[in-house]
Amino acid sequence: MQRPLIPLLIPLIVGISLGNFIHLPDLPLMVCLIMAMIASLVAMIKKWKVIIGLSLIFSLFLVGILNINLYLYQEQGQRHISNYLSPEKTTIDGIICENPEVSPHKTELVVSVVRVIKDKSTIPAEGRVLLTVRDRYPFKYGDFIRFRTRLRMPHNFNNPGGFDYERYLRYRNILVRGAISDPSGIVVLRENQGNRWKTTLERFRGKIRRLIRENSPTPAGEIIQAMTLGERKEIPEDVREKFNRTGTSHILAISGFHVGIVAFLSIYLIRLMMKSSPYLLLRFNAIKVSTFGACVPIVIYAFIAGMGISVVRATIMIVTFMVAILLGRERDLYNTLALAAFIILVVFPHSLFDISFQLSFTAVAAILFITPRLVLLIPKGKPEEKGISFSRKVFKGIFLFIMVSLSATLGTAPLIAFYFNRVSSISLLANIIVVPLLGMIALPVSMAIILTAPISPTLTTVLVKISSFLVKISVSLTDFFASLPGSSFFISTPTFTEMTAYYLLLVAMVKLTDTWKERNGESKEREPIRKRLWLGFALAVLVIFFVVDGIYLYAKDIYTDDLKVTSIDVGQGSSTLVRFPGGKKMLIDGGGFADNGFDIGKYVLAPFLRHERIKKVDTVVLTHPHPDHLGGLIYILENFAVREVWANGEVSGTDAYKDFMKIIREKKIHYRLVSEETPEEKIGNILLRILNPKHPIVGGNDRFQGFDVTNNNALVLKLTYGNCSFLLPADISEPSETRLIIEGKDIRSQVILVPHHGGFLSSTFPFLARVRPEIAIISCGADNIFRLPHSDVLKRYEMLGAKIYRTDRDGAITITTDGRRLETKVFKES
Repeated sequence: MQRPLIPLLIPLIVGISLGNFIHLPDLPLMVCLIMAMIASLVAMIKKWKVIIGLSLIFSLFLVGILNINLYLYQEQGQRHISNYLSPEKTTIDGIICENPEVSPHKTELVVSVVRVIKDKSTIPAEGRVLLTVRDRYPFKYGDFIRFRTRLRMPHNFNNPGGFDYERYLRYRNILVRGAISDPSGIVVLRENQGNRWKTTLERFRGKIRRLIRENSPTPAGEIIQAMTLGERKEIPEDVREKFNRTGTSHILAISGFHVGIVAFLSIYLIRLMMKSSPYLLLRFNAIKVSTFGACVPIVIYAFIAGMGISVVRATIMIVTFMVAILLGRERDLYNTLALAAFIILVVFPHSLFDISFQLSFTAVAAILFITPRLVLLIPKGKPEEKGISFSRKVFKGIFLFIMVSLSATLGTAPLIAFYFNRVSSISLLANIIVVPLLGMIALPVSMAIILTAPISPTLTTVLVKISSFLVKISVSLTDFFASLPGSSFFISTPTFTEMTAYYLLLVAMVKLTDTWKERNGESKEREPIRKRLWLGFALAVLVIFFVVDGIYLYAKDIYTDDLKVTSIDVGQGSSTLVRFPGGKKMLIDGGGFADNGFDIGKYVLAPFLRHERIKKVDTVVLTHPHPDHLGGLIYILENFAVREVWANGEVSGTDAYKDFMKIIREKKIHYRLVSEETPEEKIGNILLRILNPKHPIVGGNDRFQGFDVTNNNALVLKLTYGNCSFLLPADISEPSETRLIIEGKDIRSQVILVPHHGGFLSSTFPFLARVRPEIAIISCGADNIFRLPHSDVLKRYEMLGAKIYRTDRDGAITITTDGRRLETKVFKES
């Protein structure tokens, strides 16, 4: 078989994928694996080649499932820290077992638990805790610390298109997390309690970190630190955003490119030394010696870069390619790429679902597949010309670099669209200019810092300043490209079918070039006509698919007769998306947190909206300016097409509210005050009424009016479609509920979004008796500190016979109606 590793890689990938989504018990799998191995042994003795192949494929499929099971489905013992989950705070002793991840607003520590202190006694414990500490703080690997926190399970925001944070932490063997608002709540009992070798390495990394920080301003220092030590989170958010907009963010994270630079420089230096000695050149194979020798600095760099999963993967990939050169197998790079992926997935099976793994291997595969065809476009010199001129060499090198960048861009475009919902229109141009400067000049200088740090602090300082100067130029260029109109734009999340169709289209177009280009510049025979016809037919089918798909996406909302109301899981907050017949969209509130440490709009609402193919929101409604309703709307106003904003007029002195109003003014979004006085609106066949507050709160100021007053001033909306009504009462409580009853408002509704997240002072009996809901939706966060919904409130709805749905338990909840019947769909099935 020409490429035996590719068919062996496929069953391993299938096994890992299956095990990731379906829990299959280990014992039956182990029995099957043993039987497959016995069958393979018998087949080898009998020389049954087909049976050998099938047994091997089946064995690798089972190995894939068993490997991923080790990360996802291991049972924990009685001493595991997950047994100490409690609403009350717990005192814990443990060792920081990974290098702390420091970002501008927080520090994340992975703590290996040693013991729990309870009732003045110590209890041995085990497991890992992800501890989030507000603000930056100089903790170190190996610190033995004592802290007190409320332990809880990690929870996802369970919406379509959302990030599976729980599974991500399970891949890191973390099942419990905690948070501390004040770093003084952590006591360092002892230092240097980790692995001796890693502690020594971390001291060296700390020395490099200090030299960089002391001699390089922000953001250059943070970028140098990211390129040398792999610590990317300290880069300011606005700088990272600009690199994202230009499609050059890959240069900031240590990847195969960085390790490849180390390999290239190492090989170059070793060959340079060998060329100085004729004896060495005659005695040894320069290519193999330099390749073998380069493996040592590559491994050393991997350790200095922190030995993170992405660094280890990149190292395995590059070393695999170098081993192929040593073994004389460098010609079949596809097989070598498959070998690298095979090794990584056997050791780290969860890498299959990592973005950097997928992008790295897809980019390399695209370069191997596309670039050789594009290189054929380079005009060939005349046969009578002897040698190649310098200018022609330069042109060929530049053209090759452009073709490599283009190939990688084309290959990774669907993945970038899927994970980041962003396409950079200037990615190719920015990569051509920024990557050589930052990656091929600044990066080697930055890496030289590692070599000089233990020898000469003075020389290291000089290198840091040189690198800082080059990085500043790169950042300036990135700023310029990012500021260009239309430099990037957001797109909806593509489906798996669309991504597959894209890759088939790309393959067909590239293969079609084989039918009219000369093969390897030697033979002028053209491919058979039948192959060209099949490729042309495939191209036509795929083009038709994309045209039909585009028409469907455009028309599916416009021509629907259904009303869809989705309560989005935003944790302890509220956000509701209303999709009207005819295609109009209304977003009511946006969730959020009081400390603004996590952008609900960017990381929860936007991925959901883009997954649902929503680029435009006709109306954004802010029911009241509390953080758990306002926070997520800021990002939506900034990055989505919003026609108008509705609010009750109440103001707030918070920075979030000021940003909210500033964006409305700058983008000239129509701002409308609404209240009970607002005439009822008809959107298609939907009747929309505002039932609260009684009057717009005109001329409101920043003075403190009281938490409950603001809640009771919140907008209350009622949607009526045929025989079905939805009541969305925000955070009102007994005073506003009583007013609605006394004034005889028509609040009868089949569906209610439970007021104030199920708070005790809301959902009073008289109010519920008037509403008489059949379905009650509670928007609340898992394990929230308010312990909502209140048990008495749940009983009130149960007494009425209402079916209760909760975002903390069910994830996003969508109610669909045609005006006659209701259909409920939850994201997270029990």
